Amino acid sequence: MTPRRQNPFRPGRGVAPPVLAGREVELGRAGQHLDWLANGVMPPQDVLFYGPRGNGKTALLGELADRAKRLDLRVERFPVGALADRDALTEELQERAGVRRDRLSGLQVAGTGATAALVPPTRNTDSLLTGWLKAAPRPLVVLLDEAQAISIEAGRLFFDAVQSAKAGRSPFLLILAGTPDTPRRLREAGTHNERGFDAIPVGRLDRTASMAALEEPAAAAGLRMTPEAAEALADEARDYPYFVQLLGSAAWTAADRPGEDAIAGPAAEQAIAATRPRLDLFYQQRFAEARSRGVDHLLVPLAIRMREANGRLADREFRSLLRNAPREEPNPGSWTALLDTVTDLGVVWETPAGAWEMGIPSFADYVLRREAIPRPLPRQRARD
Repeated sequence: MTPRRQNPFRPGRGVAPPVLAGREVELGRAGQHLDWLANGVMPPQDVLFYGPRGNGKTALLGELADRAKRLDLRVERFPVGALADRDALTEELQERAGVRRDRLSGLQVAGTGATAALVPPTRNTDSLLTGWLKAAPRPLVVLLDEAQAISIEAGRLFFDAVQSAKAGRSPFLLILAGTPDTPRRLREAGTHNERGFDAIPVGRLDRTASMAALEEPAAAAGLRMTPEAAEALADEARDYPYFVQLLGSAAWTAADRPGEDAIAGPAAEQAIAATRPRLDLFYQQRFAEARSRGVDHLLVPLAIRMREANGRLADREFRSLLRNAPREEPNPGSWTALLDTVTDLGVVWETPAGAWEMGIPSFADYVLRREAIPRPLPRQRARD
């Protein structure tokens, strides 16, 4: 049967939710940099969104791209593959700067813009980036997603060129998004990157935002969601944005029948039951990634400690866990290497408060179920 209404929920990679709830602080901080640029003021820093996958960083890039266009700024996306190595970076910048090997073989930057000239093709990153920036009169906003994949060599060349261009007062802004490991990767690509980015963490939603992300799209599409149903779905999602969309979509499907005017408790229960196998497959893929990187032995002790600590470990406790984790190989390497791997995978991430949480909040529950780790029995009250 054809649904009466269009399902408003859109679970998927890089897909903007119908309501971008709970991101006012993140958008406000990044938006200030856009305002500076639009008013002819060089932003003091570029912008980096970082956090676990599934929290909506790509959606934030899309929202900022729309805002930049409304401010009459030029917006271009830069592929992370262009920062895989020096050759890829050079070729991408040559293309952006207007250098065509078949027709033109060089670049000269005039006072009023960039012009191509018949001279040997330059591979100077600084000159190419400057040529790109000056190729149009409007200030440029450059968006780059999956920034954790930037190579150290190409990243160092690119960010050195960025720093040179900013010193020359070329008006532009970089907005990057990446996993929790991205700040470390950027530091490796240039020590100045630590000061050069306004690093904005993007974690899971608070409960009010989760409820808004569920209730508002449903009501706008013609099928209201009861607070009880929204609360049940948000509980199951643990306020993780991707799961909020996934469960919202399943609840809409369960309730969208003739005669129904609301998504209520029974539809939420059906949605949770229907979605759990899909979530388990999602967890299974994350477990396989950990196994492929040789850190799966850490998952059980980590999940146990996270359960005992209600999902959040102090930094001291987390470092102790890494140092004392069981090792499966005779030469396991340092605990810091283990830390780099689990943050690179997004298994855990460090919150702005300096504590550690699971990148996917319910992943610990899956690990314990998978390994048949029983829940501890409730403590018995001491007898008189």
